[in-house]
Amino acid sequence: MDNSRIEYKAASVADDTVVAVGALADDAETQVEGLVSQTAAAAGQAYGQARDQVRGAAAAVATSVERQPGIALLAVGLICGTLGFLLARR
Repeated sequence: MDNSRIEYKAASVADDTVVAVGALADDAETQVEGLVSQTAAAAGQAYGQARDQVRGAAAAVATSVERQPGIALLAVGLICGTLGFLLARR
């Protein structure tokens, strides 16, 4: 995770530089390219953070199921029973 943050910061600095150079040169195409790069970098970082959070949540659920399998089976049974009941009413 630290590597992705470092890469994001480096890309952000590079993109800021491209935007600044484009602004100095009054080159709209260079400015747009820099903004697109910034947006792509931000989207990549958001994806990485979401991926890390999902992995953490999955690990927490897996640990919970390993520690208390009976409660996990009961919860799944209740969820499936409720869905079955709701779908049968249609």
